[in-house]
Amino acid sequence: MRQQSVRRLRRWLVLVKLALIGGAVALAVEHRTDLAGTAATQALRRAGFPDAAVTVTDLSVEQTNAVVRLDRQGTVGGTLTIRHPTDALLEGRIERVDLAGVRLRLDVAKDGVLRVAGYPLTGSAGAGGNGGAAGGGNLVIPIDTIQLGDAAVTLATPRGTAGGTLRLTMTRDGATHRGQATLTAPAKGLPVLTHWTGADTIAETVGTLTAKARLTWDGTALKAQGDLLLADLAGRFGPVSASGINGVLSLPSLFPPVVAPGQTLAVKLLDVGLPLTDGTLRFGYGTKGRLSVERAEWHWAGGVLRAEPFAIDPVAPRGTVTLRAERVHLGPMLAMVAVDGLDASGTVSGRLPVRIAADTVHLDGGLLEADAPGTLRYDPENPPGFLKGEEGSPTALLMGALTDFRYDTLTATVDGQAGGELAVGIAIRGSNPAFYDGYPVALNLKVSGALDRILRQSLDTYRIPETVRDRMTEFQRRNP
Repeated sequence: MRQQSVRRLRRWLVLVKLALIGGAVALAVEHRTDLAGTAATQALRRAGFPDAAVTVTDLSVEQTNAVVRLDRQGTVGGTLTIRHPTDALLEGRIERVDLAGVRLRLDVAKDGVLRVAGYPLTGSAGAGGNGGAAGGGNLVIPIDTIQLGDAAVTLATPRGTAGGTLRLTMTRDGATHRGQATLTAPAKGLPVLTHWTGADTIAETVGTLTAKARLTWDGTALKAQGDLLLADLAGRFGPVSASGINGVLSLPSLFPPVVAPGQTLAVKLLDVGLPLTDGTLRFGYGTKGRLSVERAEWHWAGGVLRAEPFAIDPVAPRGTVTLRAERVHLGPMLAMVAVDGLDASGTVSGRLPVRIAADTVHLDGGLLEADAPGTLRYDPENPPGFLKGEEGSPTALLMGALTDFRYDTLTATVDGQAGGELAVGIAIRGSNPAFYDGYPVALNLKVSGALDRILRQSLDTYRIPETVRDRMTEFQRRNP
C-alpha cells in the first residue's frame, strides 16, 4: 500500500514538473512575442509614426506574424507576415514580406503634401514634424519580395475622398526593386483629383477605372508606367459633358502623367453644345499639360463629323474647335424627328465652329449646305392644326409646294449654347413640278431645338468599335 502511494506521488511530481516546464516555455514565448511587438512599435514611432502599434502573434526562427497599425484610428494597417530563414538573415536580407487585409489612407493637405498616418511621402521628411524616417541610425535590411494583396486604398483631399483596391508585387534586383501593381477604382472619385488642378473641372463621374502599372524603385525615386482601362466612363469635364467613354490608354509615365500620342477612345456622347455621338478620339497628353487631339470623328446619319486637329488645356479648356460635316444624309436625319409624312433625300456638308469658354460652350455660325439637288416631301394624312388652311390661303399653298418639293439648293445655319436650344435656320430654293407648273419657290424655315433631339436619339444604335473593344479585351487578359 505504501509502495503504491509512493508511485502515485512520483507520477504527480512528474506531471507537476511537466506542467511547470510547459508553463515556463509558454511564458517565455509570450514574453518573447511581447518584446518583439514592443521593439517593432518603438521602431515605427521613431520612424515618424507616433501612434503606431505592433502586436506580434507568432514568432519563430523562420517566420514572424504580426498585426500592424500606424495611426490611432486604424485607417492604416493590416496583417504582416515576414519570412526570414536563417540563411537569409546570415546574408543580411529578408526573404519575403506579405501584407493582407491592408487598409491604406492617403491624406492630402491644402499644401499638397501627401501623408500616410501623418508621415509625409512628398517633400522633406521633417515636414510632418515627426522626426522623419531618414537617418537616426536605423538599420535597413533589404527585402527580396514584397506582396500586397487587395488593399483597400482611400485618398482624402480637401475636396472629398476616393477609394479603390490595390494589388502589388515588388521583387528586389540588386539595389533596385521592380514590380507590378493593379489598381481598380470607381470613377466617381475622379472629382477628388481636382484638388491638384485648382478648379472644379471634373464632376458627376461614373464608370470604372483599372490601372496596370510597372514600377521601378531605386531607393530614391519611383518610376512607373502602364496602361489604364476606362469602362463606361461618363461625367462633366469643365463645360463639356461626355458619356460611354471606353478604351485603353498607354502611359509611358505615371509620375508625372503622360499619355502616349495616338491613343484611341470610343465615345458614345460628347456634348459640346452640339451633342456628338458614336465617335472615336485619338489623342495624347504631354508633360506640359496640353491635350493634343490628332483626330476626332463621329459617324452620324450616314455621314461623318470630324474635328480639325487641336490642342487644349483640360484644366482650363478654352478655344474654338472646328467640326466638319461630310455627306450627312437628310433622310435618316429627318426620320429621327419622327414627323408623320416628312421625308427627304440628299446629303449636306459644312462646318460647325464650337467655341469653348470658361463655363460655357457656344456653337457660332455653323453652316451646312446640300452637296447636290435633292427632294423634300411633307404630306401627312392629318396635318397639324397650324398647317391647315382654306384653299388658296398661304398655308394651303405651302402644303401644296411641300408635297413633292425638288430643291436645287439647301442651306442650314446653326447657332446656340450648350444647355439651351439650338436655333436652326433653313433656306431652300427649288420647285414642285405639280405646283404652278414647277414655278421656282424660295422657302425659309426656322427650327429650334430639333437638331439636339435628333442627335441624341441616335444613341440607341451605339456600339463600341471593334478595334477599341479588342484592346479592352487584351488588357483584361494580360498582366501588367
